[in-house]
Amino acid sequence: MFSISTVLEDGDREEYGDREEYLEERVTPGRLGSKSNGSLTHMSALAMPLALTEDSSSCTEDDGLYFDDDAIPQEKVYSPSYSYLPTLSAATQVNANAIAALAKSEGDLKTGIVAESGSKHFDRHNRLHKERPLRVTSIMEALKNSPDDLAARCRMLGNTASELAQTFLQDDEDYLRVHLPGYIQRLNKLSGCSCGEKLDGEAHQYKSIFLTKDSTTQAKKAAASLCSLVSDVVRGDLDNGFAVIRPPGHHAEPGLAGGYCLINNIAVAAAYARVKHALPKILIVDWDVHHGNGTQSIFLEDPNVLYFSVHRWQGGNFFPFLSNGGPTNVGKGEGEGFNVNVGWSRKEMGDEEYFAVWERLLMPIAREFNPDLVLVSAGFDAAASDMGECNVTPEAFGHLTRSLQSLANGRVVCTLEGGYVRSVLGKCVQSVVGSLLDRKSPEIYKTIEEEAERQRDGSDILECIDPIAAKDICLTIEAHRPYWKCLRQS
Repeated sequence: MFSISTVLEDGDREEYGDREEYLEERVTPGRLGSKSNGSLTHMSALAMPLALTEDSSSCTEDDGLYFDDDAIPQEKVYSPSYSYLPTLSAATQVNANAIAALAKSEGDLKTGIVAESGSKHFDRHNRLHKERPLRVTSIMEALKNSPDDLAARCRMLGNTASELAQTFLQDDEDYLRVHLPGYIQRLNKLSGCSCGEKLDGEAHQYKSIFLTKDSTTQAKKAAASLCSLVSDVVRGDLDNGFAVIRPPGHHAEPGLAGGYCLINNIAVAAAYARVKHALPKILIVDWDVHHGNGTQSIFLEDPNVLYFSVHRWQGGNFFPFLSNGGPTNVGKGEGEGFNVNVGWSRKEMGDEEYFAVWERLLMPIAREFNPDLVLVSAGFDAAASDMGECNVTPEAFGHLTRSLQSLANGRVVCTLEGGYVRSVLGKCVQSVVGSLLDRKSPEIYKTIEEEAERQRDGSDILECIDPIAAKDICLTIEAHRPYWKCLRQS
């Protein structure tokens, strides 16, 4: 997947002009046929307590993926024509409006947003590379222009202007908790380097990395901005938050960059919260379509950080192409049992499969773990019509967020990882931020779960989803049954 480097959408030609030297082939997203499922879904339950009526289809006919000259041919890019949400009846709409009005009357939660576009970090050879500053600016524009006025309802925070972030930029102590000294020194030596040949030579040492003379500083700014947001949430100045930052981080290992990641943002933030705020236990949830191999590596032996990832794995035949992203990698030493991987065996997994992971695995384990803070590696490349070839809807990401708000007294901080089709990415972040703002999210989550269980009428949720996905989930359950009482009782 990471060889597909370029994404062009509406407005890019106005921004960059007719720069055909970057473009080899345009691919129009292929349409899937209608999906039929005899079982009643979480999404039908989701429509009952809360109306999410915004069109969930993602790409227009003008959207597309562009491959550069290193691209691996791809048969199709999935863009479902169906929606899991049923047509809402008048009665359902009235009920939803009443709940929305009640939530508004009680006031929003204090949700902080920090943005760091990394404007000086980009692919010098391909300014239309899919992982570029426009990802962040387009998200902020989507929040600003959302029908629910999300940006105005959030607390917009300064990023590197804050005292905390400036301290981080001057002192590598916070990065050295999760990265090796030699690796940080190597990155620091690149700061200000004007030799393109040297930058390219360094980048080629890693998987899917590009560098500019400012890349190290930009990566540190991203991590510092996230830590600043986490501090505000832990101190109680904010209830929760979303860090719209780049470059992403979850592929960065202690001594290796990779997958567009230089500094592991979420690992730096977790270690910071543990040391500086003395939080005993932290849960990291990673729903990016790619396994967060860096985060796993950093906390593999740490019983105080529970890492939970759901991702395409396919036996190590999907990026980052490692065998250690499977269900049997449960952690090492004291951290045994605190590394949980649900690795999908194939593409096209959607809402119901992710809800089953949450119901049968994540939420029972998380409640037993009882974290003091929840951090989310919020990648959206598993979204329908993004590049991960899965079918998760924006509404589903919002529901997954609501569930997490029932943990850690609601202290949830999300940070951007993947997600590259901007028309999809904006809707996904809108859905997540809407849930973060909603004071009634835990109650709505509980109502949805109860309604979904009632509709299944005694059927196991694993019987109502893709059978391959059910097998993948069962493999993880079996691997972790010795470590978690909740799984032994199920």
